[in-house]
Parts: sequence; structure tokens; C-alpha cells
Amino acid sequence: MNADTVRFVRSEGLGLLTDINRELFLNLTGRKTETRMADIYGSRREFLEPELFLSRGEAASGGEEDRARHGLISAFLAGSFLEGMSSGITDRILALESGAQFRAGGRRLTIRSAKAALLSEPKKHKRDEIASGNPEVLSELNDLCRKKLGIISECSESLGFGSYGELLGAASGTGIERLGEEAEKFLDDTDYIARDMLGWFFMKKMELPLKDASIYDLPYLFNSAELKGYFAEIDPALLSRTVLEGMTLSPPRGPAFDTDRREGKEADGFSIPLDPPFETAVSVYPAGGIRDYESLLRGLGRSLSFCFTDPGDDFEFVRLRDVTLADIFSELFGGLVCEPRWMRRYLRIDAGGDFLEFVRLRRLMTARLEAGHAVYACELFGKGDPRDLPGIFSDIMSGASQCKADGRSCLAELLSPLSSPFRFKALIAIPGLRRFMTESFDEEWWRTDAAGNFLRGLWSEGGRITEESLHTRCGSREPDTKTLVRDFEETLR
Repeated sequence: MNADTVRFVRSEGLGLLTDINRELFLNLTGRKTETRMADIYGSRREFLEPELFLSRGEAASGGEEDRARHGLISAFLAGSFLEGMSSGITDRILALESGAQFRAGGRRLTIRSAKAALLSEPKKHKRDEIASGNPEVLSELNDLCRKKLGIISECSESLGFGSYGELLGAASGTGIERLGEEAEKFLDDTDYIARDMLGWFFMKKMELPLKDASIYDLPYLFNSAELKGYFAEIDPALLSRTVLEGMTLSPPRGPAFDTDRREGKEADGFSIPLDPPFETAVSVYPAGGIRDYESLLRGLGRSLSFCFTDPGDDFEFVRLRDVTLADIFSELFGGLVCEPRWMRRYLRIDAGGDFLEFVRLRRLMTARLEAGHAVYACELFGKGDPRDLPGIFSDIMSGASQCKADGRSCLAELLSPLSSPFRFKALIAIPGLRRFMTESFDEEWWRTDAAGNFLRGLWSEGGRITEESLHTRCGSREPDTKTLVRDFEETLR
């Protein structure tokens, strides 16, 4: 790679990434409404020049480390250019999502707190009202998202890519259209079992026929009172310590947990590396039930992948990660809440029958929604088709969820800083990794020193580990949806 470009990224990238991540964390946790993304990028205008990305050169050799370095720096420069050029719009989107208030379902809500309200609202007519939100606020949000999409599409072309989707594919190592095709196969192969089981549980738990169900009914169904009864109020420190001690993992400093409720806080759990390896943070919006545990474990898995790196290593290996790899570790740990042995040992949940079927259906529907997002990303980012995006979103997500889905959030969901169109790719990889862990260590790999040593060894290499190299070390070929489908068929018989 161009040595001058690498030196510049290492000297200036740290400050940029630190400031951006802290600003995002404050906004997404509801502590701050107004953000200063435009000011942060404006003070580092070199990142707003396409020539910086174009100057990066090629990998020095065919070695794994050089390929990883080239990929990480290339993705960082491209992302910084696109986000910097659209940062003024991003400031307005984040302020609108966290601060604009409206009344719905008898409550005063923001766009983010409305998502949290859907988790606990038992009355369907109120859920429908909450989901509808405020037309003026949603219209303004969609207008801003269209502007941002236009900017990042133009910027992608100025970097030499045919579309934003092509840029994303280059950054992730997977063509967005190919992933969309795999996602469509998965949806087709799991369509019958999802429709049959979802219809049965909607009627049993909520007396709601599937034909009348909305995609906005799913959060309440899968975080309903029955599951809350099994999952006590979450204690982040205790749950984190339980997981770490099970594998004798001792990071120099574990992640900080934010579990407060705030009106402007993002309802979906997330993790952001603020100053790794010493400072990482996990946010969970506590709604009670399995979702809190899953959110915290996902955030813990992602945080740990940053916690064991040598702080004196190169910037790109300490602070940057293969985006799919980070999602893989997140899903590996988040999936523990679906493991009967883990629940029995650590949560004292020894239930079978409908409970396990319900938990596994929840996992299947989560995968189907991510598959739907991957298919829609092809339309939104890959093909540049000016057709009716709300209608396309509605068709795709109605099929994925087996419920009615409108297109009111057809842009915001995919342009969120927490969104990843390649998360489904991580889900495809999980069955193979889990099989490797059980065959190499134990059926209960999550309580063995050997599994901890293996993961610690991967994480200590930081950004040098890519999704491809992980599959190589686990002795597995590139995953496809067949393994994921078979995994669901075996557990949902």
C-alpha cells in the first residue's frame, strides 16, 4: 500500500474514529440529541477528498496480514468519505430520531422510544397506532434518508464503484447481489415451517390470526409475558462475569454497560468500541425478558473481539474489524439464549416443549428478517432502480415476516449506523462455527478453558483475522444457507 497514505490514516484516523464513535454512542443511548458529525468531519477535511481513498494502492503481497490491512484501511477510507460527505444530513437524522416527539397509543414518544413501546404494548390497536407514528415526522425522516442515499450513491461512483452496493460488496468481500440470492433461497426453504409455526403461536399466545398480524406485532409476541417469566430482570455485571468466568476470559478491562431507559435511546442493543482495548461499551434498552439477555450477550461478543488486542499494535488492527467477523462473534454469544444446556446451567431454566419451540421460532424469524433486509439491500443499494421503494420493501418484508409490512421505514432501517446489510452473512456462518466449537472443545464449549483460549487467541490478533481466515482456521468451507436451513430443520422438527 501507499506508505504515505497508511501513515496518514494511522496518525489521523484514531482521532476521527474516536470522536465519531463517542458522538454516536451519546446519541444512540439517548444522552444527547444534537450531534456534531459535520463539525468532526469538517475539521479533518482530508478524509472528504476521494483522492485519499484512491491513493491507497494495493496490498503489498499476497499474505494474509497484508490483505487484511488493505481491506480494513480501504473500508475505513471509503466509509469516512461517504459518511463525511453526508454528515450534515446524518446530524439531522439522528436529532429527528432521538428528539422529535409525538403522541401515539396514549403515550408521548420519539421514533426510538416507539420501537421500545412495541415490546410491551399488549393491545393491538395501540401497537398499530404506535407503529404508524406521526406522518409529518416520518415524512421528514424519509426525505432526509433519500438525500443521504443520493449523496452516498454519488460518492461511491466518485470512488470508482458502479453503485453503493458494489462498494459495500468490495468492503465485505461478498457481492451484495450474491448474498441477496442466498437470502432468497433461505426464505424459500424456511417459508412453510415459519408460516405454520408462527400462525400457531400467534393464535395461542395472542388469539391473533396470521392474516391479521403485522410485522409490528412480532416484537411483542417474542418478548411476551411467558418468556419474561423465565428470564429474571437482567444484571449486566453478573451475566457478563458468568460468561467470562465460564471460559476463564479476563480482558484487561471489560465493557461498560448502559441499561438505563431514555426517550431518545435506541431500542435495539448495540456495542461500540470507544477506545479499544481499554474502553468498549454495550447498550441495552431494558424491556424485560429474553430480548435483554440476547442484546447484552450480542454486545458482549462484539466487545470482546476488541478487548484482547495489543494497544501498541497498528491502528488498523486495534481499531478496525472485518464487519462480518464482528457480527459472527456477536451472534455466537447472542445465540447462547437458545441453547438448552446453557439456559439450564446458568439461568436455571429447565423447560421443554412449547417453550423451546417458541425460543427457536424466535431465532428463525430473526434470521428471516435479516434475510429480508439482505434482499431489500440489493434493491436499495445494488440496482439503482428508481421504482417504488416502499412497495418493494413491503413485498419483501411481508414475505420474510409472514405478516403485513408497510414501507414507512423503507430507508431509515437500512441507513441506520447500527444497520448492516451483511448481518445475514454472519448468521449463515454460525452453524459451522458452533459445530467446530462443540467438536473441538465440548458440547458445552462455553464453559471450557480451551474454548476461551481459542477465542482469546483470535481476538488478540485484532483486525488481522478476517471472516475468510476464521473459516480456514475452523476447517470449514465458505458457508451457504443449506447448513443454516438444516440447523433449523433439526431443531424445529
